[in-house]
Amino acid sequence: MDLGKRRFSILGKLILTFLIVISPMYVIGTRINEWGAQLVRNEISKSLQSQIQFYRTSLENEIDRMGRIQRQYVNDEDLVSLSVTPESLTEYQKLVTVKRFQQRLVLLKESSIYIAKASVYIPPINKIISSEELAGTLPRERLDALKRDATSLHKGLFYLDDNRLYMREYYPSNQLIDGRDPVFVLELELSIPAMQQYLTQISNYELGGAAIVKDDWDLVNTQNNEAYAIISKTVRESMTTWRDQPSQATPVENHIVTVGKQRLLTVAAYSSSLDLSVLAFVPEKAVMGPLEHYQIYLWLISFIALIVIVLFSYYVYRIIHRPLSRLVRAFRKVESGDLQVELTYKSSDEFNYLYEQFNNMVAHLKKLIFEIYEQKIRAQQSELKQLQSQINPHFLYNSFYLLYRMTKAHDFDNSTRFTKFLGDYFQYMTRNGSEEVPLERELSHVRAFAEIQTIRYMNRITFTMEPLPDACKMIIVPRLILQPIVENAYHHGFDLDHTDRHLRVYATHSELEDGMSLVAIHVEDNGQGMTEEELRTYKAKMLDEDAAEEITGMLNVHRRLRLRFGEKAGVHLASREGGGLIVSVCIPVAYSDNTMMNHD
Repeated sequence: MDLGKRRFSILGKLILTFLIVISPMYVIGTRINEWGAQLVRNEISKSLQSQIQFYRTSLENEIDRMGRIQRQYVNDEDLVSLSVTPESLTEYQKLVTVKRFQQRLVLLKESSIYIAKASVYIPPINKIISSEELAGTLPRERLDALKRDATSLHKGLFYLDDNRLYMREYYPSNQLIDGRDPVFVLELELSIPAMQQYLTQISNYELGGAAIVKDDWDLVNTQNNEAYAIISKTVRESMTTWRDQPSQATPVENHIVTVGKQRLLTVAAYSSSLDLSVLAFVPEKAVMGPLEHYQIYLWLISFIALIVIVLFSYYVYRIIHRPLSRLVRAFRKVESGDLQVELTYKSSDEFNYLYEQFNNMVAHLKKLIFEIYEQKIRAQQSELKQLQSQINPHFLYNSFYLLYRMTKAHDFDNSTRFTKFLGDYFQYMTRNGSEEVPLERELSHVRAFAEIQTIRYMNRITFTMEPLPDACKMIIVPRLILQPIVENAYHHGFDLDHTDRHLRVYATHSELEDGMSLVAIHVEDNGQGMTEEELRTYKAKMLDEDAAEEITGMLNVHRRLRLRFGEKAGVHLASREGGGLIVSVCIPVAYSDNTMMNHD
């Protein structure tokens, strides 16, 4: 009984602690939610206002640009010739002039996506020229209709009953006052589909819409006709007030219109230069509706959080807290230097794995404590050997003396090649940075070294290197693991009486178990080779990794590879059939999806 109360008391403390921690965040979250909702409402309203002003300005600029281009055609020489002095032109000249001006009308039409057709009416020759028709007859009733339209307050835009929208330029305009015919009329028919697409960009909500509104006509893009009828009426009433404002003012009005159960956020911007308004309306629910659900979500999350807190508190105490505390105590013992710790766990959950890995870690630490000293010693020996190889004075002296003899003999071809290979060789030997390089780079260095030796021995020792398989090129290996092997072949592999001396370097790879492959780089010579006794002696030295005597370059490479890649790596020697020696540098790598990767 007391034990049960005691356990409940601890669990209650955990629950109370979580509640105390989460309560301020809950209060702050509620306030932030309310503040954010209001902020979103204001920002959406500002965004809609900015958007509608942008589209209003874009429409003004585009119509103004089309008007300016249209007015430039007033002074066109061909148009003046056809309308003012047509009697001075022959019929052929008229035809040529008409065709030339029609081409300009085509260019005018293509200057804007909002122009569907460009035309000119020329009463003196009773012709209509358009971007789609070379020349047609101008009916008198059509001319009279043009003159009547000119007397209306259109501000550059004419909307006719046939659902067409025009921009016209009359020349000269003073003749219309006297009732005389104009010399010509330039007309641009605007593309209604393009204007509809323009409105679609403003508002594409399902129950929303956009429109261009004038007193006597409008262009609408909406499926919510009932809402638009109410909104457009309000906008037309407001336009009467907006016309009386100073020309520099840019009236923008936004308000919420309720249509049935719909609440629509409406924004309208008036254009004094065009005497029209651009309006857009969007359902308030579409842009702000999700904010209304946040409060419900908040209460739901709070209830779920309370349940989670109770369950999590109990879970922490029963499942995690006790085994984790035990694991922490064991880590502290290891931290203090006690490596005799071993944990046992009866359950088969994740802590069983953690305990086993902890025990493996302690055992591995014991092993590493002993191996790290040997590895440091081997690394120091390797570094000394590399430094000795890098600062080999005899190789340097012999190379420069040979270069001197070639230049003195004017053997510029060989001296040029020799200098290139010698530069590559010393660049690789003296480079700073990582001590591990791709196998392809290591073989390139070996090639440079072999080319130098080929020139030094005046081709008495030939050399071939077979291409490295693509899968092996990017294997990362320690630097200078191949040069000591090749250098040993040149210095000790051939005697003075040997003829047809040849050195060959090639790579192979074979699959091992557990998804591993063994990459081997073979250095093969046809020299004097080794006796069976010498081979046994050398192999015994490679197996004796604890030998403290000074080791050769080949033994140094062997021990470096075994320390880096494990027991499957190293240098292997074998007699070559027909005489000579094969030295193989073996590196185990992981093999997956036809791609080889280093295995640590």
